[in-house]
Amino acid sequence: MPDSSVIDLAGTPGSPGQAAGPARVVHGPDDFARVRPGDVLVCRFTEPTWTALFGVVSAVVTETGGVLSHAAIVAREHGIPAVLAVPGAMAALPDGVTITVDGGAGRVTG
Repeated sequence: MPDSSVIDLAGTPGSPGQAAGPARVVHGPDDFARVRPGDVLVCRFTEPTWTALFGVVSAVVTETGGVLSHAAIVAREHGIPAVLAVPGAMAALPDGVTITVDGGAGRVTG
């Protein structure tokens, strides 16, 4: 029987590179203060209000978006990996669990 604690999610590659860190599930601006340096931002999508977080996090995982989305463009500008359009990422990635984001391959593992 496979280990149900293994995380292996696929999405759209948005910004190349690999990074690991604790998942930080963010529902909106009220959660921004919970984000710490090195966290992996996990959210539904980003918009300009979220841009400051890209200077803090090590990677980004979103449930929606594509290579021309806000998350992808800003992640590339900051040189951090991003995987987009990962269905159910906010539920599948428990807050605080260490994950690895491969922005070139579009994979999130842990």
